[in-house]
Amino acid sequence: MEANNLIQKSAKSKAAVFMLLLLFPFLCMMAGTKAKAAEVGTENPTYTFNSTSDVPVSTKANPGEVTVLIFGNVGCSRTRSTLSSISSCDWVGRPDIRVIFAENQFASKEKVQEYELGYGCPDIIFCYDTSDGILAATAGYTGKNGGMSPVIVLIDSDNKVQSITEGKKTAEEIMAGIKQFAEIEYDGPLTPPAGSESGIANLPYVLTDINGAAVSTKANPDEVTVLMFGYTTCGKTKSTLDSIAGSDWGKEKRGDIRLIYADVYGAGADAMKEFAQNYADTSIIFCHDEEAKNWNYALTYLGLYQQQGGSFPYIIYIDKYNNVRNITLGPYTADEIMAEIEKIKEIPVPDPNPGTGTDPNPDPGTNPNPGTGTDPNPGTDPNPGTGTDPNPGTDSNPDSGSGTTANPVSSISNVSGLKITSSAKKVAITWKKIPEAKGYLIYQYSSSEKNWNKKAVVKTNRASYTVTGLSPATGYRFAVKAYTQGQDGKQIVSGAYTSVYAATAPEAVDFKITPGKKKATVKWSKVKGATGYTVYYKTKAKASWKKLKTTKGKSYTKTKLKSGKTYFFTVKAYKTYKGKIYTSSFKTKKVKIK
Repeated sequence: MEANNLIQKSAKSKAAVFMLLLLFPFLCMMAGTKAKAAEVGTENPTYTFNSTSDVPVSTKANPGEVTVLIFGNVGCSRTRSTLSSISSCDWVGRPDIRVIFAENQFASKEKVQEYELGYGCPDIIFCYDTSDGILAATAGYTGKNGGMSPVIVLIDSDNKVQSITEGKKTAEEIMAGIKQFAEIEYDGPLTPPAGSESGIANLPYVLTDINGAAVSTKANPDEVTVLMFGYTTCGKTKSTLDSIAGSDWGKEKRGDIRLIYADVYGAGADAMKEFAQNYADTSIIFCHDEEAKNWNYALTYLGLYQQQGGSFPYIIYIDKYNNVRNITLGPYTADEIMAEIEKIKEIPVPDPNPGTGTDPNPDPGTNPNPGTGTDPNPGTDPNPGTGTDPNPGTDSNPDSGSGTTANPVSSISNVSGLKITSSAKKVAITWKKIPEAKGYLIYQYSSSEKNWNKKAVVKTNRASYTVTGLSPATGYRFAVKAYTQGQDGKQIVSGAYTSVYAATAPEAVDFKITPGKKKATVKWSKVKGATGYTVYYKTKAKASWKKLKTTKGKSYTKTKLKSGKTYFFTVKAYKTYKGKIYTSSFKTKKVKIK
């Protein structure tokens, strides 16, 4: 009965959101169909918003401050991605930069406050408006009703509009925009770290643990977050928790994994404390749920992968860049969970790289898994849509399954949204899950044979696969087809290959450093397949890397160093393939200057 009540509450909440979405075009019209865009280089229009602290916030620039004004909504993945990047960067708290987020889809003060807590960044000013004031201000800057969120406005210290953009941005991209018009000393990275664009922007919710502390679902830097939704009387939930508690990594309070259990059926603090005693020697953070919010949080996470429910527990895997990388339903063993964690941890170390640039496939709308779409070079595909499996005889009924579908199908959709992350010898492929699929077929294209060769069969509806045993710094092409089972028991395969080009990263650079008088010379060996190399240094072990030079040579000398001081150096190899850059892992070496 309790679960049914929660489901009814969720349905009402979704219905309200749906009505707002239907009304949005009309509300935009109310905001002014003849809105004139603010022009770059002209005086900034002045609007006043309400902050969540009940302090009026003016868009007029303060003397000596650059203003970063972000219009977006709490349900937008591109907005979440942008705010996640800013809240984790090292320039957001500068005294010469002010960051304002203005929610323009009528979210209540309480909703925006909760959203704000999720990011855990007091340096961002969060504003709300239950009327159409912020929506009208958005149109005032863009000159149109609607458009892609978030809208980001950069305003200089003289209160002049310097930039208006739409769509998600990283903190580094925003800083690069600021440096176009402001003299700001900033030596941090100006390109997104390798792997940071994988997955779906995480939802910044705030849970409450058994000690009353707020626990944000936002990932901590350099830490994979495993978020589990379940309930205390569920045997499958307890089975999963028991397996984690009995594992070495579940007991160890590691610095690279955070485990959170969130009850979804309204368990109070006392009940959760009693339940947590069964796992007292583990690193699991237990969160209670008197207000029955966690159920809606769980459903929203499932919605990212077009899921509406399923067997508990729901396990959400969030990488260190605060992106959701996978969701599993049902009991998993500790070993199976660790296998999912290892897939996430295979992303290269996230310090500066030679330039991954902007997202080549920006999210066009509501699709949570924007990707490469259909084959970019269909003309070269030997079987560009015949609908048949190149090896039909070997695929018959690959899924041991549990019966036929209630509504037999005669076809299945093509796979879309392919994305990749890679290391030196592995390529991890993810795609948009097709609900009716029994599984997926993974292919690798052979340039010599000019044909697709099957690599593997994924026998569950799991939208990811890692190809192993590859050569470093080498270009590849992979494809994925979905399959299901027809009424006659025969396999039905999607009609066209959906392919993606990918390369493995180069191997780590082997280098040595020779100190000299106020200088250091770094020399390294050639890395097979590398396009070039980037040299970095830093003055302290925990400081940020500073880029020195990108070169195709095999040595670099850094001058103007201080005698007697110790410096840290590294060299990273990179490979350019099909317009993308793949960066190696790296080693760090230190040297004391003469």
